[in-house]
Amino acid sequence: MTGAATPAELARRFAAALGEVEGDPELLASAAEAHDRAVELVGERGAVVDAHPDLAGLADRVRVTDDVWAADVGVTGAVAAIAETGTLVLAATADTPRRTSLVPRVHIAVVPLSRLVATYADGVDAISRLDPPPSSIHLITGPSRSADIELNLVRGVHGPRDVHVLLYPDAG
Repeated sequence: MTGAATPAELARRFAAALGEVEGDPELLASAAEAHDRAVELVGERGAVVDAHPDLAGLADRVRVTDDVWAADVGVTGAVAAIAETGTLVLAATADTPRRTSLVPRVHIAVVPLSRLVATYADGVDAISRLDPPPSSIHLITGPSRSADIELNLVRGVHGPRDVHVLLYPDAG
């Protein structure tokens, strides 16, 4: 393919790749619609919501718990979303701790289309531009899965059982 992919094409690729690993991608019409969908997905369950700029005001609309171990849902933003693999790139900081995406059984990521990148190399480039550098980076491709010695695949053993990614076009 010649030239850079459009945001719509990257979103299509990301959704296809995430769907292949049993993640749940959705393309919404706006940030407000993405926030509404996140509120709907959280429902009455307890949630932890990162203090990420893309999530501004969302914590006021859901039942927030301070105890991540008691939370059913973790809501995050993302540094990038890699289209070729359906992978989220998250940076651990004081405002965006890694436990938000790892401990609750459900992870919801709210991501503007401007954060979509085509390849892993582009994702690494996005990481390299973070200042200050985060304490850790997490690459998340769909729900957690693990197989036992008999190759029985189990979801949600080492992380969330369900991963929802809510994509939306940037304003303007």
